[in-house]
Amino acid sequence: MTGTHILRASVVAAAIFCAAAPAAGAATPQTTRTVVYDKTESGYRLKMLEAPVREPGKGQVLVHIRAVALNRGEIENLAAQGRDRSGMIAASDGAGEIVALGAGAKQFKVGDRVTSMYFNDYDEAPPTTEKVRRAVGSNMDGVFGDYVLIDETALVRIPAGWSDTDVVTLPTAGLTAWNAVMVEGRAGPGKFVLVLGTGGVSTFALQIAHAAGAKVIVTSSSDQKLERARALGADLTINYKTTPEWGKKVVELTGGHGADVVVEVGGKGTIEQSLSALAMAGTISIIGGITGYDGKLATVDVLDKGAHVVGVLVGSRHQLRDLEAFMSKHHVKPVIEKVFQLGELGAAIELLESGQFIGKIVVKL
Repeated sequence: MTGTHILRASVVAAAIFCAAAPAAGAATPQTTRTVVYDKTESGYRLKMLEAPVREPGKGQVLVHIRAVALNRGEIENLAAQGRDRSGMIAASDGAGEIVALGAGAKQFKVGDRVTSMYFNDYDEAPPTTEKVRRAVGSNMDGVFGDYVLIDETALVRIPAGWSDTDVVTLPTAGLTAWNAVMVEGRAGPGKFVLVLGTGGVSTFALQIAHAAGAKVIVTSSSDQKLERARALGADLTINYKTTPEWGKKVVELTGGHGADVVVEVGGKGTIEQSLSALAMAGTISIIGGITGYDGKLATVDVLDKGAHVVGVLVGSRHQLRDLEAFMSKHHVKPVIEKVFQLGELGAAIELLESGQFIGKIVVKL
């Protein structure tokens, strides 16, 4: 299923509604463009609609969204995984400005610039099972529209000096990488961090680990991507096509030590090699399953290495603030492959599906 197939009707809709976007500083309009999941026989497509702007309810705010960052979750949703998403607003990561407050909403004021979070009401303690089932843009309405309603507990103020297009890349990919590398992995000087691939989370993991003083190893099937990874701070790189036993190569390159932290995004096709690459008492941070989620993990090897294997479930508002402070302190700028306009959404999804990019893809509204 290609992005062109998914969005054929939507591109037409975008051409119709592009002129509907209000000018900066204008009064809130009566209608808004929204991008929703539209069910087809082979899965879903993204469809653009014009819908009434709704008044915020209790604890909600109305946000004028300026930018949306795309994640791999959009691809999984389009493939009809999980619940019925017909008519659900897409995307979890939006940045914009609050234009109205609902009853009881007291954490923000009109005019505040904010980013959305993947979960509601996740400040510090881990989210509950019920909250996880209500993930923004995955199991409940997301943020892909000019004006959207968001629970105030799923918002964080944008720090001074951050643009909408940069900060919108952080709430899912950046925060997941932060937790994988720093919270769970405790990376720092003297540590080796192995990063699989060069997608959104992986590129953030590379940048964060490098800024923290760790030695970073990056794998990819593309020598061109590995060259770009070295420019971003990777100390060592491995082409896993030419070096299929890359787990052993990691141990060799680290003088027999192995990787103290592995940012595992591949799933069943990479987990065995990741464990092979792991140092004694190291951490495998599992954040995805590009090749599938049903891989086998040899428990005897986990025991023999005293390994810490953890699933990373994005993160909290408090942790996002920590990430933003860290990136500002170390002058780390998000890597954005391309910024698309809303009328180019079909091309943006095609690029996301292709995997031929480094870092993040952003859509401006």
